[in-house]
Amino acid sequence: MRPTDLERRALLMGMGAVALAPAASLARSREPSPAAPVPAAPPDDWPGFAPGPGSPFGGGADPFGMPGGGADSSTITIDLPQLRYEGSWNPRPGAMRVLARELRLRTRLEPVLEPGEVAAASSAELFATPFLYVAGQGELPPLGPGGEEALRRFIDLGGLIVFDAADGGTDPGFVRDVKALLGRISPASEVAPVGRDHVLYRSFYLIDSPMGRTRTHDHVLGVQDEGRLRALVMRNDLGGALAETNDGLPAYPCTPGGHVQREWAIRFGVNILLYATCTDYKADRAHVETLLRSRRWR
Repeated sequence: MRPTDLERRALLMGMGAVALAPAASLARSREPSPAAPVPAAPPDDWPGFAPGPGSPFGGGADPFGMPGGGADSSTITIDLPQLRYEGSWNPRPGAMRVLARELRLRTRLEPVLEPGEVAAASSAELFATPFLYVAGQGELPPLGPGGEEALRRFIDLGGLIVFDAADGGTDPGFVRDVKALLGRISPASEVAPVGRDHVLYRSFYLIDSPMGRTRTHDHVLGVQDEGRLRALVMRNDLGGALAETNDGLPAYPCTPGGHVQREWAIRFGVNILLYATCTDYKADRAHVETLLRSRRWR
């Protein structure tokens, strides 16, 4: 039986990384063995909630800041829209709905219950949130001059586009077309691997590798402008790890790591959204309270 959201929230209270762990703790293995079963509660050696001196989460405070189930004044409401285009634009239905649920459980973000769908040319909807999810399988069809110009303006104004290849690394068509698109809308920046020292890997959880339904690639590609990510290219099928059936069960198996790999994929998705919602990052601080106060999308 699937646990209720309140039961899962109680388990996840110990798993949100709101402060960098001491160096001694980081020396321990961060990644559970792919063959290990999913733990009923987070083990002590998983990277997780580690409030430091002066943390508002010390002394048994609720890290979600939601006593009695109500959101507090620091909650950030956000949509997780997906780009709609001609072709296979939604190969993993419901993936953003699952990510929205996990964000509500784990962070102060308050995503809408049903993430929206936007067309590149509909600028009013596109610019309502700093995040845009673009999934695809096979070739990415042309978006037209108007659509490409809208995406260019979106990233120039501080938005983050996440391109997610549903093939999981088996078909280069989607990634090839995404790179060509990014070359047109952001010609001054190249698509390159995002270094492991980037704050994306610790904006909420401490992450070693960008896992999805597969683990074909051990890094994520990105377009950066003076360190700020404008676009991410995920080649391990993040949406495939998130998607669920109508019964609330995983829609696709995660290989080779199973349920543990799925948990790390969810964590990476959470990190992406925390990064998209916050700017003015500090390389030596990843405290979620500081990050969430630093920006409100205009």
